Amino acid sequence: MDVALEIVSSWFGLMNADGWIAREQILGPEARSKVPPEFQVQYPQFANPPTLFLVVAAFLERLQKPALYFGAPSQYLSDIALGTSFLRKIYPKLKTNYQWFCRTQAGNLTRYQGPGTFISQGYRWRGRTPQHTLTSGLDDYPRAQPPHPEELHVDALSWVGSMVITLNKISEFLGEKEDRRNFARQEEEIIHSIEQAHWSEPDRAYCDTTITRGTTPKKVCHKGYISLLPFCLGLMVPNSPHLGAVLDLIHDPEELWSSFGIRSLSTKDKYYGTEEDYWRGPVWININYMILERLLELARQRGPHQSKASEMYIQLRLNLVNTVFNSWNATGFAWEQYNAKTGKGQRTQHFTGWTALIVKILAMPPIPRTSSSQGGKISSKAVGARGLSTQLYIIAMVIAFFVYTFRRRLIKLWRKLR
Repeated sequence: MDVALEIVSSWFGLMNADGWIAREQILGPEARSKVPPEFQVQYPQFANPPTLFLVVAAFLERLQKPALYFGAPSQYLSDIALGTSFLRKIYPKLKTNYQWFCRTQAGNLTRYQGPGTFISQGYRWRGRTPQHTLTSGLDDYPRAQPPHPEELHVDALSWVGSMVITLNKISEFLGEKEDRRNFARQEEEIIHSIEQAHWSEPDRAYCDTTITRGTTPKKVCHKGYISLLPFCLGLMVPNSPHLGAVLDLIHDPEELWSSFGIRSLSTKDKYYGTEEDYWRGPVWININYMILERLLELARQRGPHQSKASEMYIQLRLNLVNTVFNSWNATGFAWEQYNAKTGKGQRTQHFTGWTALIVKILAMPPIPRTSSSQGGKISSKAVGARGLSTQLYIIAMVIAFFVYTFRRRLIKLWRKLR
């Protein structure tokens, strides 16, 4: 935990007075020689998904509930005064970065207002080209064509919502009452704007919005990861009227569900698997991890979707562990992404970035399966042989992973003992 917080502090130490943190940090001539020229020039109006906020939010949660932490001893968690001091120091920087993001990525909402419709929040990734939106982190993910200066991106708004949720929690923890009221109001506005500007009832999904025929707003739906970000980032409450549709989209094998994880783009989309095929179908562990987190939350709460969320959580978790382990077993590498048709690792190897989240997925708690005859309620006796075998299977894979990694050392030790 402490190393992670030092890294976060270091990144925010690179922020300028306006709140901008450069997308690329090219430190020294050797690093610069490996970066393509088109990525070396940095633009202070270009953003990236503010994932650093997720780390701070996770730290706050563990500071309030130390039992959730199982890592190396942490001075920040063992001393609440020190942990609070860290939050007080970084809180103004988080606010500055948030304000910069909102200011530079703000969308033009004029044409989206109408009778019975009021949208107060909307955002557009700057730096987009017809082929790519690199700043979104989802490089070649399909967007509205052609690009329009008044289009709105559902993932950009969702990331702003994630920032506000984090700031809201920190302000409450630090006793910043006025900030707390402001962020609580903004959180409500963002959730309302997501529903008003980005939910498409005909498509039963969250979508980008653009302007057509001069003045008419139109939803442009490419079902996939951007459709799930309101869910992934905690912007859908358990009683949301659209939660069932989102779960159906995730669980549909003809859309996003595969035996190897959740696809980045629906198989029904005309761009599925085309051109670079980077974010157009492959399975990414980082987004799958976020989906698992939300499914686990739902599985632990009474409600109409508890049973389905439980089953999806159990199966998706097992699918992801199988995918990463089998590929590691075959190649010896953790990969950047995984093929949604074969499960094979692809693109960058030795990718111990977000693919390392598989360790956190292994550490996630097993939950009992639900019984439809119990009306979705979880029975204390519902684990059963299948749930137990799943847990044992995961333990066996961890042991196999350890043995494979240290096989040479184990062989030498065995020979010495003989």
